[in-house]
Amino acid sequence: MQLRTEQQMVSRVDVLVFFAELAMLAGFAVAGARLGVGEPIGVVLAIAFPLAAAVVWGLWLAPRAARKLGRPGGLALKVLLVVLAAGSLAAGGAAVWAVALVVGACGSFVIGDTLRDG
Repeated sequence: MQLRTEQQMVSRVDVLVFFAELAMLAGFAVAGARLGVGEPIGVVLAIAFPLAAAVVWGLWLAPRAARKLGRPGGLALKVLLVVLAAGSLAAGGAAVWAVALVVGACGSFVIGDTLRDG
């Protein structure tokens, strides 16, 4: 049996933030599918939107990113990505989901950022 240190344990807040990240990617995928004119373009956008967001996340926001943004830049970029996803959702006709995404994801990111810094 291996003991975990406090830094290795995953908290409930970490799980909440992870689900917020997944919701943001799902929002980009749904928005891409809804904004595409015709099925082939919708499928391409449903793949391209979240992929672009994941690349940005991997470059500057991921825990192991080589050029990880600190605070407040990292939080600002997270909020910007969520707002872009929500705006795309709203443009695709899913305004209620867009509001839910902004409130839930941004709230989760702010809570996670605040609690991690103590």
